[in-house]
Amino acid sequence: MEAEEVSAIVGDLPWMTPAQGKAITTFVRAQGIRDVLELGFCHGVSTCYLAAAVGAEGSVTTIDKLSARSLEPTAEALLTRAGLRGRVTVHYEARSYNWRLMKVLESDPTPRFDLCFIDGAHSWLEDGFAFFLADRLLREGGWIVLDDLDWRIATAPDPKSRERSASMDADERETAQVRKVYDLLVRTHPDYGQFRTEDSWGYARKVVIRSAGELRTETVVKTLPVPLEMVRHLMDRESKSKAQR
Repeated sequence: MEAEEVSAIVGDLPWMTPAQGKAITTFVRAQGIRDVLELGFCHGVSTCYLAAAVGAEGSVTTIDKLSARSLEPTAEALLTRAGLRGRVTVHYEARSYNWRLMKVLESDPTPRFDLCFIDGAHSWLEDGFAFFLADRLLREGGWIVLDDLDWRIATAPDPKSRERSASMDADERETAQVRKVYDLLVRTHPDYGQFRTEDSWGYARKVVIRSAGELRTETVVKTLPVPLEMVRHLMDRESKSKAQR
C-alpha cells in the first residue's frame, strides 16, 4: 500500500499530514526498516502510514494513553479500515508509554526495533526518559525520529494540552521541550550519529552498540555477624586497657 492510498483512508484526521505520511513512508522503505516502535498514536493516522511502509513482513508496536481508546475512530478501527490491523500491536497505558516500555524491558530486553518514532507527550520529563528506554530496545543501525521539535504547550491547538499547561510556570510552557530532548540527550549520546533535522522532525541513527560480551563486574559487600565470644574478648580487653590508664 502506498502513502497516497493511506492518505485517502485516513483523510484529515490528526496528527500526521499527507506530506509527513509520504516522508515517513519513503524513509522507512529507503532504510529497510521492518520493526517499528511508535510512542503516541492518537487516532492511529501515523500508525497506518508506518504499518503500510513496513510491508507484510514488518510490524509496528504502538503505545499511547488510555484516553486514546475513547477517540472516534480508534486506532484499531482505523487500522482495520486500512486493512493493516494484523501488522500492529496496540497498547494503552493509564499514564505513560514509559510504563509499557518498562514491562517490555522486564520481559525481554533484547533489541528488536529498527525505528522508534516519538510523537506523544512532547515533554522533557516523559520523552527524555522515553529516549533512553527506547535506546535499549533499538537494534544497531536503528533510528530515532522525534516529531514536533519546536512544539510548545503554550501554543498547543488542543484544549487538553492548554489545560495541562495551567499548572506550569511560564518557562516550561514556552520551552520547545522535544527540541531539548533532541539537542541535549540524543545529539550528545556517544552511540548516535547521522543527525538530521527536517521540518519538524529530528533524526538520529544508532551507530554503535557496546559489546554484549563486555566484562561487567559487581561487588557485593556483606556484613557478617561477629561471634559473641569475640565481642566479650574485645570488651574485656577494653576494660583492662582503661584500668591500666
